[in-house]
Amino acid sequence: MLLLTAVAVAFVTRFILERVSLDGLVLNLILRNRDPYLGMPLIDAVAVAMARSVVLIVLATALAAVVGFVLAILHFAARHRLVRAIAWSLGTIGVSLPSFFWAMLLQLVAITWFLTTGHGLVPTSGFGLDEHIVLPTIALMARPAAYVFRTTATAFQEIASRDYVRTAEAKGLGARLVLMRHIFPNARPTFFAGIGYASRSVLSSLAIVEYIFSWNGAGLAFIYAIANRNVDFAVALAVCFATLFALVNVTLAALSRNSAEQAMAAA
Repeated sequence: MLLLTAVAVAFVTRFILERVSLDGLVLNLILRNRDPYLGMPLIDAVAVAMARSVVLIVLATALAAVVGFVLAILHFAARHRLVRAIAWSLGTIGVSLPSFFWAMLLQLVAITWFLTTGHGLVPTSGFGLDEHIVLPTIALMARPAAYVFRTTATAFQEIASRDYVRTAEAKGLGARLVLMRHIFPNARPTFFAGIGYASRSVLSSLAIVEYIFSWNGAGLAFIYAIANRNVDFAVALAVCFATLFALVNVTLAALSRNSAEQAMAAA
């Protein structure tokens, strides 16, 4: 199945790029001959571009999972309805706004801060495994984190109303132990499903975020490859993305299935 997906993506990408004229596109004219991977051997160019993007993908997905999970716990533990309502509203806003909005908003905030104070917070463009990675990572993780928060918090609330949880509470088991022993184990399938969405959202938004921040990873490299009519490079990157996407889905599906089986056994 994975091989079939890769072959299909390679065929469709090559078919389109070889038959569609992109010479009239403004973006194509702007980016032509600006590809930093021009002149590099294909294997080296793909390896470098994918390595740079994988750093963003892994970091953004991991942060989205952690932030979403922590916010879900805080939402579940909050006793005031107003606090929960505000948190839920912020989560709704986070899910509703696309990653390119967060990217441009973050750039605007950083630029405004510099113009106001004369001191830069973090770089707003360019590649680097230092401060340059901050804004692209936040832009990519904002929406997925909000989604993980909402889905996990909903699962916590639903599981907390079940009979075995109420029985545990009636026996005097503390709130923390109830959460760790009963609620979270049964919410893990939903949590992993949220991480799956997070990873897919990061992958789908990667190209535009890399373009906005001039992060020379695989997403931006794919745009450059199209602008420069480098069909082989574009096809190789498309296959890599499709393979990565499929591997993530298979891995998270297995984790979710195992968590569901363990939850059923423990219930």
